[in-house]
Amino acid sequence: MSKNDPDALIVSTPQAHSYLVNKRAFADPPLFARELQEIYGKLWLYVGHDTEIPNPGDFVTRTVAGRPMLYVRGTDGVARVYLNTCTHNGAKVCREEFGNRKHFPCAYHGWVFDCDGRAVEVPGEAAFGPQFDKADQGMIPPPSQASYRGFTFVSFAKRDDLVDYLAGAAQYLDILCQTSAAGMRVLPGSHLYATRANWKMLPVNVIDGNHFMPTHVTYLQYLRERGSEMKEPIRDFHEAHLGNGHTVFEYEAPWGRPQGKPDPAWSDAVNGQILARREELLARLGPELGDRIARRNRNLVIFPNLIINDIMGTTIRVAEPISVDYMEVTAWQFCPADDPPELARVRNEQFLTFLGPGGFATPDDIEGMEASQRGFACYREAPWVNYSKGIAAELAGGFTRPGESDFMMRAFFKAWQEYLGIDRFAEAS
Repeated sequence: MSKNDPDALIVSTPQAHSYLVNKRAFADPPLFARELQEIYGKLWLYVGHDTEIPNPGDFVTRTVAGRPMLYVRGTDGVARVYLNTCTHNGAKVCREEFGNRKHFPCAYHGWVFDCDGRAVEVPGEAAFGPQFDKADQGMIPPPSQASYRGFTFVSFAKRDDLVDYLAGAAQYLDILCQTSAAGMRVLPGSHLYATRANWKMLPVNVIDGNHFMPTHVTYLQYLRERGSEMKEPIRDFHEAHLGNGHTVFEYEAPWGRPQGKPDPAWSDAVNGQILARREELLARLGPELGDRIARRNRNLVIFPNLIINDIMGTTIRVAEPISVDYMEVTAWQFCPADDPPELARVRNEQFLTFLGPGGFATPDDIEGMEASQRGFACYREAPWVNYSKGIAAELAGGFTRPGESDFMMRAFFKAWQEYLGIDRFAEAS
């Protein structure tokens, strides 16, 4: 492949310290259709966390790869996922976003399903004939579903390898779930917003250490004004490819962490609770892991579109692909189940201040992604996104500081191309 070949998805020439991704990858409808088939049609995709539906009959509805889904806890206490479509005429069975129901009546023709997925009422059942068996008409599950640490995934292909697929990312879910001895939970409610950009832009934004200092300068100024230590804003930095396209970077930042790092902007009472959390972590998990959870931040991407930012607050985000240049993002706050009220308030404030749709970070990131998407229209004349930063240091066996490497973007796109199974745009259609 050559950078003079406009049909190439990626041009990787390590010996020349160069890694180029074609901008057309973010703007080509036939390639987007192939992504839906080969990536969203075959990989494990996040649906929800089991703490969102703690009681029998509790449910949430989600859209996953364009399919409406119902995530519901049955009468036996087991959380299950069903396609949210009536087995009669296809209408959505549940139109509510969340709630508790023993039964889900289809508003179109009156078929009724229970929270165990069974069809329990079929108007005019006898008219279907003697061969009709209501027991065969229950709600249909996706081909595969599985859970790890309460995180529930589905696949629209038959597979039973979730733990293997998570690879090294499973360790980071383990770390996150050890934050509290009482367990972690998703708070009720969600943030939903849209971005006029290709879905790949959000995971790439999250693992891009280059944009933080120039893009989020307002937040850095806010930290200075509230008294945070800013001599070296990002320190103790580590980035890793976790296998199968999953990536993480881990670091200490100037902000406090309700998980175990006090902040001068918070009250003595709250900082006392945070120090108590830190001491509990050290006692329960040992000094190394306890300090790691208390002090360090993690940006985790589970390929293709699950993002967990465990920073001054913890958010679970999903980028849902709608079209080649448009995605919808849903976000939830993840926190210890035993937060005292004062600490819960501070945690929520930190979450909203940086990670909320109107916070310091999210509007900045949306504008950056949308500005890039607008620029991708020039792919014919200016074809390449340059993800070459840090290759020389990698080949030399050295380390890069934050903002000096595109290592994780290269890992993301390498996996992306492997899952697509093609090298050229002409192969997409």
